[in-house]
Amino acid sequence: MDRVLEDAEQLLVAYRTDDGLRYLDFQPSTNPHRVMPEDLAVTILINSRVGAAAFKSVQDRAGELGLDRLPSVSLEETTPEERAQVADVIATMTSWRGFAASVATKILHKKRPALIPILDNEAIFGAYMNPRWPAHRASQDSVYARSRIGEALEWITTDLRRADNAATWRGLSELEPTRSRTELFDMVWWVYFRSVQSPQAARNDSVAPDRLSRPAG
Repeated sequence: MDRVLEDAEQLLVAYRTDDGLRYLDFQPSTNPHRVMPEDLAVTILINSRVGAAAFKSVQDRAGELGLDRLPSVSLEETTPEERAQVADVIATMTSWRGFAASVATKILHKKRPALIPILDNEAIFGAYMNPRWPAHRASQDSVYARSRIGEALEWITTDLRRADNAATWRGLSELEPTRSRTELFDMVWWVYFRSVQSPQAARNDSVAPDRLSRPAG
């Protein structure tokens, strides 16, 4: 499924007024190789639904993750085996009480901002990976399955690597030189998603979706 986004640079600039910028700019003081209960706090800047169950799960089970064994490369540079490692880590967190893919990756992204994308329920699973969107509004359903998480990583990696996106990625990096390509993807797609996912985007089922493009292309 190809989606074409026009004016990716303008979408990126528009993100600079989004509260998500506070999230991206925040520098955690916790151990980069271990998830701590304190790491949940920053996720409230991007609409996560963290609660006491998630806090307790991190207290009790954080040692299961093994973040120090994750590849030290950006997502677009990973091998299939390395992406499988990432999917396994995310899926480990989604097996804990209080977690699904969205909250898990909002925490893990701050640990590995070039490697782990934010897999938001609506923006990624409900829109980016949904061929019926935007004619049908994006679902808010939580995602837990390792297979679906792995599929999302493959989709995003494909778009990060696409040859026809190369010039756009270079332009976006010139605008935001400190951002990883994974962060740039999230910023551009999020602004586009929010501009479309509005009350007016709830269309009749009989209306065909517009042809879009893959993010940042």
